[in-house]
Amino acid sequence: MATSKTELQKFLDTKKADTRLIGEIERHLMRQPESDRRTDVLHPSEIIKADWCHKYAYYLLNGGKAKKEKPNLRLQNIFDEGHFIHAKWQNRLADMGVLYGKWHCETDNLSEWGVSSEINSGTSVFEYKEVPLVHEPLRIHGHADGWVKGFGDDCLIEIKSIGAGTIRFESPELLYDADGDLTKAWKNIRRPFRTHLLQGQMYLELAKRQFGDDAPNEMVYIYELKADQDYKEFTIKSDYYVVERIFNAAQKVIDAVEAGVSPACNINPDGCKSCNAIGKA
Repeated sequence: MATSKTELQKFLDTKKADTRLIGEIERHLMRQPESDRRTDVLHPSEIIKADWCHKYAYYLLNGGKAKKEKPNLRLQNIFDEGHFIHAKWQNRLADMGVLYGKWHCETDNLSEWGVSSEINSGTSVFEYKEVPLVHEPLRIHGHADGWVKGFGDDCLIEIKSIGAGTIRFESPELLYDADGDLTKAWKNIRRPFRTHLLQGQMYLELAKRQFGDDAPNEMVYIYELKADQDYKEFTIKSDYYVVERIFNAAQKVIDAVEAGVSPACNINPDGCKSCNAIGKA
């Protein structure tokens, strides 16, 4: 049975490539430290997925090691493009003076919550760290892309870069109905994709639990098509019912952790890909 390549094998493969610069860039990326994304908390982007495994989550919350693979150059390009699109929209809102959230000055090692119209009024130069949303009773940690103040009621924002791969994964029927035409499929997107909707509702509920009555009651999605920079906007109201089952599932996992009894795999009686990989990371 074929096995996945080791990091060393992947590194050696890059040395075989006959390139002037790309091979050097690929090797540089492979030398970078692994992601510091925490595995001892529950991430909204993970627990909203249909294949989120309770048994694997229990394993990670108890200090288990997740299998990590460094992205290849193409995948890293996709990540970086998404980050650039996020920063572009956030910077515009920051320049307008309406972007609220957590800010950090690396030079002064100083973190503050505030709105962009006021946060950089002193000598410190702050970088936007978005909107950390934490609910410790369920060990849920997430980040909304932004919090906007000044245009009517406050709202949270989620910025999504959309490509053919996104549509193929989130709503393949759109591409099918468009005969594979990305532009036509894009025009037929009339609401947030299901996973984006769940993620947004998670953030709205987490904000409510963290900030109480001061929390926004709306989520605004900004979609940008990576192919030609076209854009769309969607707005939803907070509705806990949409994500109640997800919070209930998180509670079951936390209860299992506190009891010290691993839950069964909720995906497959014989175990799923995630929990069957326990101990192989």
